[in-house]
Amino acid sequence: MQILVVSDLHRRKSFFEKVLEKYPAINTVFFLGDGADDAVDISGFYKGKTFHILSGNCDFFSRYPSSGFFNINGIKILATHGHTYGVKSSREHIFSAAKREGVSLVLYGHTHIQREEYRDGIYMVCPGALDNYAEPPGYAIIDITEKGIVVNLLRL
Repeated sequence: MQILVVSDLHRRKSFFEKVLEKYPAINTVFFLGDGADDAVDISGFYKGKTFHILSGNCDFFSRYPSSGFFNINGIKILATHGHTYGVKSSREHIFSAAKREGVSLVLYGHTHIQREEYRDGIYMVCPGALDNYAEPPGYAIIDITEKGIVVNLLRL
């Protein structure tokens, strides 16, 4: 199963739409915050997809949580925007939480920097940002199979 992971739209809805159109067969989408209202609007046009929408530090008054646990094909996932874990300064807090909760895959945003890290059986993935002006917009496609997890960091 493939999942699409995006974060940090900051009003760049068209980038999110381009990515969704590029991968019509992917039915599970994680949106990691900062543009939750836009993600909700966009999700309404893709009825065949399951959207897991989280809020970020710029999603003022959002009704969506900033973190959550999910199970995809037997893989426990911690998805979060990341600001409550302090991911801009260190990933130690989020790594410790993942280890404590028995998580195999951590998805986080907030830093706007694409990153994949594997440590002690835990994949930690930041897809980058779909508004990132310093670099081309980034996102991730993650394959979750019986044999394991494969992370693909991509650019728009």
